[in-house]
Amino acid sequence: MCWSAGCGPRLIRISTSSCCIPCVGWAMSSSLLKRLHRNTALDLTLKFTLLFFLSALVLFVTVDALISKAQQQKDQQLINSFLESYQRLEQSAGLHKFEVVVERDSPYFQRTAMWLELTDAAGTVLLRVQPQQWPTQQSPALQALQDGDWLEARLPESEIDLMVGQISLSDGLRLRIGKSTASRTQALTETRTIMLLVMLPLFVFGLLLTYYMNWRALRQVNDLIETVRSLSTSDLEARVQVRNPRSELGELAQLFNAMLSQIERLIVGMQHSLDAVAHDLRTPLARMRLSIEAAVAQSDEVLLREALLDCAEESARIENMLKTLMDISEAQSGILKLHVEPVDLSELISDCVELYRYTAEDRDIRLQLQSNDALTLQADKVRLHQVFGNLIDNAIKYSQPGGVVNIRWEDGGSQAMIEIADRGIGIDPAEQERVFDRLYRGDSSRSEPGMGLGLSLVRAIVEAHRGSIQMNSALGKGCTLTVILPKGA
Repeated sequence: MCWSAGCGPRLIRISTSSCCIPCVGWAMSSSLLKRLHRNTALDLTLKFTLLFFLSALVLFVTVDALISKAQQQKDQQLINSFLESYQRLEQSAGLHKFEVVVERDSPYFQRTAMWLELTDAAGTVLLRVQPQQWPTQQSPALQALQDGDWLEARLPESEIDLMVGQISLSDGLRLRIGKSTASRTQALTETRTIMLLVMLPLFVFGLLLTYYMNWRALRQVNDLIETVRSLSTSDLEARVQVRNPRSELGELAQLFNAMLSQIERLIVGMQHSLDAVAHDLRTPLARMRLSIEAAVAQSDEVLLREALLDCAEESARIENMLKTLMDISEAQSGILKLHVEPVDLSELISDCVELYRYTAEDRDIRLQLQSNDALTLQADKVRLHQVFGNLIDNAIKYSQPGGVVNIRWEDGGSQAMIEIADRGIGIDPAEQERVFDRLYRGDSSRSEPGMGLGLSLVRAIVEAHRGSIQMNSALGKGCTLTVILPKGA
């Protein structure tokens, strides 16, 4: 809105169409440039194209200079041959004979566009041979020419360029012979045209081939990007298509797929573990709450004491579960601290057997040691006590009354092999690998108390010692677990 003399306010409409079109065009071009810059195949192609163009330009200039120099030397050699030949002729046969020979050669000079001029010491032209259509005026630039020098001069009032050389004869005479550069220029033009006609198709073909090769080489990377984009926390099943497993990108795709599989297993295992922990913590927490509520409702000190003892027992159970989970996580991540020392294996296993002997007797199960050989290995004594204690406890827990648990070990050279076998209910072959997972309990083991962490902790500790554990079992035929440990640290 503006004010003008003698009038009220008036509204001025400003059109933005004139400035929007360039702005929109600039925005579109900027967006296109960004997309092109993000296209790695095209970006590499443009860089290779620039490199190829510069290389081709250097090659073109070099070849052109070499060909031009070769043709120039060829013209100079031809002129030199005439100059030296005429000099010898004049010195041996005299000027008259020289003029006769020049007259004889004049048709050749006219046919090949060559020029000959003989002058005396004062610069007066005594003899000139040249094509008829050429001008007869003498070029002033030729007066400064010396013997052995070369000069490219243009004839007066014409567009005829000559390559001229000079030689001195007797009595101060000077002989100049020149050759037109038109044939040389035409030959260079034809050569340049042929080179361009050959190089341009090759340039276009190389451009397309480079783009195709870059696109094909980076296709695996694009697959990787698309796979990452399609991943989500609820769906980790996407995998990169491995196009060439023997290439570096193919190996990268395989490693990426393996990493995705590991991440999927970890996330699924974490979800199952959290579900199982939540389920297993619910029972002791509910018991603690009920004990506290019952104790609060009573004023009897005995009931209060029993409630506190129940809470302490359930707290210890929860603490034991969390501690075991932490030990498993530390062992699997490689940060579990092992206090390595010489360990007498026979003494360690005997201690474990004595610790669980009363539990076995209560269930009418006999623990039998089948080895007594002394065997020493470098290991963490406390952790190995956990390993064999859990294995013996499991063997007792899932054996039938009146059964036998056999424990034996042997020296395998650089490693020790410990075998614990029972004749209990056994494990379904489909579940044998999963029993080592955290908080997993098979159908046949749900009737027995436990948290499903024993075998997970056993395998984690054994693998932390750079060992391994193997299982051989069948339903109704018992189970044999073999622990293999290195004897060295």
